[in-house]
Amino acid sequence: MKRRIENVIENGKVAQYITSQQEHEAFSPWTKTFTHRDHPTVIQVLLESGKDIDVSGHSMPNLIYVTREKSITSPHHYKAGALNTLLRVSALMTNAPIILTLDCDMFSNNPRTPYNVLCYFMDNSIRPKLAYVQFPQCFHGVNKNDIYSSEMQRGFHINPKGMDGLTGPHCMGTGCFFMRRALFGGPSAMLQPEMPQLSPDHVVTNPIRSRHILELANTVAGCNYEFQTNWGEQVCAFLNDTTTEFN
Repeated sequence: MKRRIENVIENGKVAQYITSQQEHEAFSPWTKTFTHRDHPTVIQVLLESGKDIDVSGHSMPNLIYVTREKSITSPHHYKAGALNTLLRVSALMTNAPIILTLDCDMFSNNPRTPYNVLCYFMDNSIRPKLAYVQFPQCFHGVNKNDIYSSEMQRGFHINPKGMDGLTGPHCMGTGCFFMRRALFGGPSAMLQPEMPQLSPDHVVTNPIRSRHILELANTVAGCNYEFQTNWGEQVCAFLNDTTTEFN
């Protein structure tokens, strides 16, 4: 494996290790000029609900790999920029009403978490005023006395409870279920993006592998899409101009 990785780095391509057409499509945009700070958009549908099944014959959920375009001449806005891109791409492909943000190094220790969230989102008495439901982070392997406050109890367990009476705590960036509609303004004043397909009310009718959808997805994942557009100046669901990586 080490030798294969070194060969790929040296040659700038993985052609000799590609074994299927799907893998070829996924890796074809990668060239020697492809860097983590400067590269084109890569969107690859790995699984499509209703078509792909597991070993037991059950339908698999949609699984799409997305790498947004980056350029050394355009700010990428860190995590907020990534989430805005994913919000737009997912709107074109499924436009599901509920969105989960979860860091790659985290997981839920309760398999019924989505069901618990739906209890809130489906409650008509609170749904109109509910934007998101989030779960505090818990850390493993922390020193018994936690002298360095590595568990961040104040940020994840103390402050949120104190903010309950002040419209709720701020979003912590992970372990959070959003109502897509809540990211487009208040209940009485929805902000409309210039592309109707990005609206939370849009109904997706085309399959996610259709050429039209993939072309639009590549467009909205471009590094300059937010420049002088309604999305960049008004919607911008996840704020970019902050001193932290996410807000």
